[in-house]
Amino acid sequence: MDEIAIRDPRPSDAEPLEALITSHFSEGSAYGVDLGLDDPAYHVLVAVEGGAEDAGETGAEGGREDGGRDRDGAVLGVMALRELDDSAAVADEMYFFDDPDLLPAATLYGHLEMGYVRDDATGRGIGSRLLERLHAVGAERGVDLFLADSWYHGGDDSPEKLFDAYGYETVHRDPIDRSAAECPKCERECVCEGALAVRRVAGDESDAEATRS
Repeated sequence: MDEIAIRDPRPSDAEPLEALITSHFSEGSAYGVDLGLDDPAYHVLVAVEGGAEDAGETGAEGGREDGGRDRDGAVLGVMALRELDDSAAVADEMYFFDDPDLLPAATLYGHLEMGYVRDDATGRGIGSRLLERLHAVGAERGVDLFLADSWYHGGDDSPEKLFDAYGYETVHRDPIDRSAAECPKCERECVCEGALAVRRVAGDESDAEATRS
């Protein structure tokens, strides 16, 4: 059985998560991982190999359901949600864009960050499970607009496919000008873009399944 558990981060996750994330970048790139351990407005979820009885599945608010046991397998993926109530603050957090006018109005934004799955673990629904869990976390916290400034690329694991499946609208794109030889994802031609995808909460998170059917 293909068992994957979603759990809260632990301090020991910082190094493997940094390695997982930077493996997706061009050689020489670096990424500092924020686990959000002391930030109630920043929610990081980690996907690991192994069943919930080993790793501890998280509930809608990110709490452990197994009493805190520490045994689990290898880190397979990560995704985070940052709550922000001001479009200018969102613009400060975004990587590809810095213009708050690109954002639809919202009372509480849920900025999705750090969405990566290990290359040899793609196709197992890990990104979907992380996103669904963060949708639930955001709904509990009052988020009314989820958004991601994301790297769309030519690889099989481009985030565009995941966001499209969950009803996100890509409202802005900027091409990334580089050759395929410089790109870690594209092959014959680099089609990379910085993209801004948004999803309005419709009042009931159960509509996630409807948007994918």
